[in-house]
Amino acid sequence: MVNITIYIEGVPSENPAVLTVDNSAIFRESFHQLFSQKLSSTEFNLQIKPFGSITQSRKMLEHIETQKINAVILIDLDASKEKREERLNQYKPFDTSNLFFMIQEMEAWILSQIDRIEEFGKNEGLLRKRDNEAINNNALIKNKYPEQINKPSEKLDTILRQYFDVVKIRQGKERRKGKRYSKAKDGPKLIGLLELQILMQDFDDAKKLIYYIRKFSEEEQ
Repeated sequence: MVNITIYIEGVPSENPAVLTVDNSAIFRESFHQLFSQKLSSTEFNLQIKPFGSITQSRKMLEHIETQKINAVILIDLDASKEKREERLNQYKPFDTSNLFFMIQEMEAWILSQIDRIEEFGKNEGLLRKRDNEAINNNALIKNKYPEQINKPSEKLDTILRQYFDVVKIRQGKERRKGKRYSKAKDGPKLIGLLELQILMQDFDDAKKLIYYIRKFSEEEQ
C-alpha cells in the first residue's frame, strides 16, 4: 500500500475562535471522501492535511522535497486558467509537478454540480425558495464553463441566498433569512457531496492530480 499525503489550502474561519478541531476534522473527512472515490483504500493510505494560508505553499513544496515524501499540494488559483503557468513560475526553483490548483477557487468545483447544492440544502434543513426555478438557469452560472466562473465563492454565496432560507423559531415565531455561504462550515460539507469523476471531466487539474497520485502506485509495483 502506498502512503500519500494531499496537502490542501486550509479553509479560514470567518471567526478564528470557531476554527476548532471539529471543523478541521470535517475538512479532512470531506476531502478524503471525495478522493477515495478514485483512490481505493486497498491501494492507498490517503492522508488529507490542511496547511492554512496559501502563503505557506512554498514552505510545503520545500517540505515535500527535503523529506522526500509522496505528497501533492492542492490550492486555489484565485485567477483564470490562463494564469496557471505564471503562478507556477512563482514557486521556482522548486519542482511544481506535484502542485495542483482548484480553478478558479474551490467553490467552482461546487458550482459545477448544482444537484449537490440542492442535496446540501435538504441535508441542512434549508427552505428552498423559488421552487419553480432551476438553479442552473441562474444568469451567474448559466452557459458558463466551471473553470471560467469568476470569483465563484461570491457567486455561490449569492445563489444560496437567492434560493435557500435558514428557518429559525424565536419566541414562538418563525423567522427566515437568506442562507449565507460559510467557507469554513459549508465548503467542506459541499465538497464531500461531489462526484470526483465529474470533477475530473470538468477540471483538468482534478484529473491531473489523480493521475499523478496513481503514478506512485505504479512505481511501487
